[in-house]
Amino acid sequence: MVTEKELVDAIREGAHTLEEIREKTRATTGCGTCSIQVYHILQRELKNLSVRKNE
Repeated sequence: MVTEKELVDAIREGAHTLEEIREKTRATTGCGTCSIQVYHILQRELKNLSVRKNE
């Protein structure tokens, strides 16, 4: 099981697509039912990174 913290860390370290998150964390590689949750976390964190970058 991959935690939200692991996902957030991967995103902050440069994983900016679902494919890159899969490669770094192995999230969504089992049954895939978490794909939508992972996608929402990715979108949220990319938005947060963008806001921080523009400040």
